[in-house]
Amino acid sequence: MLIGYQGAEGSYSELACRKFAGDAEYQMKGYPTFRTLVEAMMDDQLDYIALPVENSTSGPITRTIDLMKYLEVSAVEEVYIKIDHALIMKSDADMSEVTTVYSHPEALEQCYSYLSRYPNIEVREYTDTAESVKMVKDSEDPKIAGIAGSHAAALYNMTVVRENISDNPLNTTRFLFFRKGVQGVRPETNKTSLYIESDHSTGSLSEILNIFSGHGINLLNLTSRPIQHKPFSYGFFIDVEKGKEDSVLAEALDDIGKVSKYINMLGTYQKGEIPSYKGVLVNE
Repeated sequence: MLIGYQGAEGSYSELACRKFAGDAEYQMKGYPTFRTLVEAMMDDQLDYIALPVENSTSGPITRTIDLMKYLEVSAVEEVYIKIDHALIMKSDADMSEVTTVYSHPEALEQCYSYLSRYPNIEVREYTDTAESVKMVKDSEDPKIAGIAGSHAAALYNMTVVRENISDNPLNTTRFLFFRKGVQGVRPETNKTSLYIESDHSTGSLSEILNIFSGHGINLLNLTSRPIQHKPFSYGFFIDVEKGKEDSVLAEALDDIGKVSKYINMLGTYQKGEIPSYKGVLVNE
């Protein structure tokens, strides 16, 4: 089994891949961008890919979910990974000595309040959390830092200068694992991801939501996204608390199909286990 992910060795996506694979035999391969990762799956170079789709601090990760709108794919498993960002350098240093911090845009956003305390620090986006640590290691500048998990510091033999710098101590990322093609029968599922485009008439979204409500289906997530080449028109990523094989969901989707222009069932799977936050101190 070959699993693809975006980023370098030591990334959070790599941790998600290990959790997904469990005891099965597997190999992993990193890709520089989410687009090249998805293209590799669609070209049959990978069995599965890991996509971070939502974070408990920064919300939906639209740069990934937007790639899946019109593809014939199947989300087969949901995995949650606790995100413990650390500031990582070549050697220990005082924060007043740090000049520049690099990391993935999502990680920088999740540490915004912490980084804002230090006006001396310039913040720069990088392709990946682990990749930023690798770059800092290879750099000749001892005053720059990367933000990643402490496991990345151990992997690249670097120093954790500050631990747990996420603004939200409960910071968690939700991953979906996709494969190419339409799923077969999966009776033991309880969550389904959809992408729907309405006809954009007055009340069309409300009509879709009322259909779900009328069938007693709980919505877990609703994210609107612009439709390319149709200014100010929107499609909707929707997660519902029903499996694909549930007859109630089938009836609801049949009704929604009558009032929508496009429906793509992106996958059905078991709800993932959210990490335990026992013992975590929460700032109130």
